[in-house]
Amino acid sequence: MKRFATIAAMLFFVLEASRCQSLTLQRLATPSAGGAVATSTLRLDGTAGQGVAGRVLAPGTLHWIGFWFPATSGPSPEFLNAIASAKLLPDGTRVSLAGLTATSGALQPGGFFYVSQSDRASGIRIQPLTQTSAITPGVQVAVTGTMATTDAGERLIAGALLAAGQVGNPLLPLGMAVKLLGGEAFGAPGAGQTGADGGIGLNNVGLLVRCWGKVAGYEGSLLLLDDGSISPVAVTLRNAPSGLMPGAMIEVTGISSLRQSGSTTVPLLIPRSQQDIRLLD
Repeated sequence: MKRFATIAAMLFFVLEASRCQSLTLQRLATPSAGGAVATSTLRLDGTAGQGVAGRVLAPGTLHWIGFWFPATSGPSPEFLNAIASAKLLPDGTRVSLAGLTATSGALQPGGFFYVSQSDRASGIRIQPLTQTSAITPGVQVAVTGTMATTDAGERLIAGALLAAGQVGNPLLPLGMAVKLLGGEAFGAPGAGQTGADGGIGLNNVGLLVRCWGKVAGYEGSLLLLDDGSISPVAVTLRNAPSGLMPGAMIEVTGISSLRQSGSTTVPLLIPRSQQDIRLLD
């Protein structure tokens, strides 16, 4: 017997901004393999394995990955299959991605978090529209938001609306030498993802990584990690355990990010919790 995934679509007809005058509930079914189904007033597009509707169109309304908007709220996002495709788009472009895996919960200050593809080919910062505690490592996430760039050159999806799905196994970090953090630039200027100045290898900004080395000292609110391969890299101390003495050998798991050091763009490691920094001796 053919299996069906059922989606209930609610259409709101609002005569006053603060008051819902009537509600119509239509129940549609799409094949489990994905596809489209339509009535005279509504069309639903779905894809196989997607936990929420991809797109629903109806008079006066738009539905993007589980969220309803007035049709006048702006252009439809670009529905993408890869984070790398989003990073190649300029700031201000609305994008929608599904099937992502959270690699962190909300990080402070700012409340942003990170997601990655399950194959760990690419990761990106997400700045949600509202704070959420539902996002933890391993949670499957669908995102709709607007491409933006931090002052340090890191791409992100801002004003993001989220649909959290099942909780799976957290992704493992990618082990790498300090000299590979950041990597080379990916894409053209004005879009893409910049790398660290003088960076080598594939761009890894936004990915969960793991490095090893000794504590080379401190620089304000940053710990300096040195593995002998290049200049020490900065590690944020917000989630670092206390009492790490210079010369101590440590293992650091965190998000590969960027920061500005004067006029230079350099790598930055962002641990997610104190457990992400482990003393080795």
